[in-house]
Amino acid sequence: MTRAIVYARISKDDKKDQLGVGRQEADCRELAERRGLEVVTVFADDDRSAWDRTVVRDSFEALLGALKTGEADALIVYHMDRLARRHGDLERLEEICEAVGFMTYTVESGDFDLATAAGQQQAENAVSAAKGESKRISERTKRKHKELASMGKAPGGRSPYGYRWEFPDRSREKGNYLLNDTEAHALRTMARRILEGASTLAVSRELDAAGITTREGRPWHHSTVRAVLTNPAVAGLRVHRREIAGPGTWEPILDRTLWEQVRATVADPARKRTRPARKHLLSGLVVNTLGETMNGSTVADKPFYVTRSPAERSTQIPALGLEEFVVEAMLQVFDKTTLPTPEQPDNPSGNDITGLEAELAELAALRGSGEISLPEWMAARKPLTERLQAARKAAGTPKRAPREVKLLSVPGAVRQAWPTLDFAQRREILSTVLDRITIGPATKGRWTDLASRVDITWKV
Repeated sequence: MTRAIVYARISKDDKKDQLGVGRQEADCRELAERRGLEVVTVFADDDRSAWDRTVVRDSFEALLGALKTGEADALIVYHMDRLARRHGDLERLEEICEAVGFMTYTVESGDFDLATAAGQQQAENAVSAAKGESKRISERTKRKHKELASMGKAPGGRSPYGYRWEFPDRSREKGNYLLNDTEAHALRTMARRILEGASTLAVSRELDAAGITTREGRPWHHSTVRAVLTNPAVAGLRVHRREIAGPGTWEPILDRTLWEQVRATVADPARKRTRPARKHLLSGLVVNTLGETMNGSTVADKPFYVTRSPAERSTQIPALGLEEFVVEAMLQVFDKTTLPTPEQPDNPSGNDITGLEAELAELAALRGSGEISLPEWMAARKPLTERLQAARKAAGTPKRAPREVKLLSVPGAVRQAWPTLDFAQRREILSTVLDRITIGPATKGRWTDLASRVDITWKV
C-alpha cells in the first residue's frame, strides 16, 4: 500500500482548540481511504499563516524533511492553498518532488504531480490564486483597521495598563476600554513622580517598595515604567500604524498636555546617566583651600573626603562627620529661611499639538483624494511637521519644580521631610542651595575641631 503524509494548516485559531486542522485531517484521511493510501504521518500547523514571510511553519519544515528522506510516496492536503500561498514554498516542494518523486492529492483542488511541467503549472496557478486572495484579504483588513482608527475605536488584543475590556451585551464589536481604578491610580502616581524629577528607575523601586506589581504580578523595571507612561492610550489617543490617528472613545487617564510632558521628560537625553552613580552625598561640592576637588574615598576602612593622589593627610576629613555637619547647617538655615518656587516657562497645550496633528491628517486626506499634488503636499507638510516637533519638545518641559526643591519654599519642611528622602532627593536639595564646601587643613600634632575647618558657600 502506498504510504502517505497528511498536512493540515489553518491561519487563524483564536480559541486554540485545533478544530480547524482536525477537520482537515479527517477529510484527508477519508480521501486516503478512497484512494487506497496508508497515512503514516500527520503534520499540522495550527494558527500559522502561509502568506506572512516572517512566520515560520515548523510542521511544514518537518514535512519537507520527511519527503526529502523518502518517508512517504504521497502527500495529502485539503486544498493547495493550505500547503503554499507563496511561490517560494511551492518551488521548494517541486525541487524535492523532482528529486525523490511523490504525488500530491487534495480534497478540494485536484491532484498534482509536481515532478512534471504540467503539474507544476497547475500548482502555480492555484498558488497564484491563493496569493491574490491573501492580498485582497490583507487590503480589506487594512481598510477596516484604518476605518476603526479614524472612528477612535479601541484596537483589539490585550487592554493597555490602566484599563480593562468592557463588552456590552457580550459584543466584541461594541467593546471598549474601561478604567481599571487600581492601575489608573498607580499610573497617575508614576506620572507625578516623573514630573517631580524622579527617574524611571526610582519610580520602579518606589512601586516595588509599596507592594504594587505589574499586571503579571512581577516587579517593576525602569523600561516597564517608561512603556506604560508613554503609551498614547493612557491619554485617550488611538494609534494606527504607529502614528497617533486621533482621540479614542475611551476615558483618558492623563490629559493630553500632562502626557506630552511625561513623554518628553522620559525621552530627554539629559536624563540618561553618563557616569557612575554618586556614592557620597557631597561628591562634587567639596574642595580644599587650593580649589582642588575632594571626593569620597575609603581610608583605613573608613569613608573620607580626600584630594586626588598625592593626598595630604592633613586635608582628609571624615565623610560621615562632614555630611552630618553640612546637612544640619542647611536644615538650620531653612528652618527659618525660604526660597520662592522657581518660575517655569509657559508650555503649549495638548490642544495645540492635537490641532497640528489634525492639520497633517487633513493634508494627507487632500493628497489621497488627488486634490493637491505631491510637491504641494511635501511643501505644506514640512513646516507643519517642524511646528509639531517643536510643540512636543516644548511640552516636555515640566511646569512644576521638583518636589524636593519646592520643599525649600515652606519653613521647616525640609527638616520634616529629610528622613523620608532617598539619596537622589537629598542630593537635589543640597546641589540647589550649596555652591561649594571648602575644607581647611587640620593642625598638625593636635586635634582640630571639624567646624573650624569647614567653610560653606551658599548659592542662595
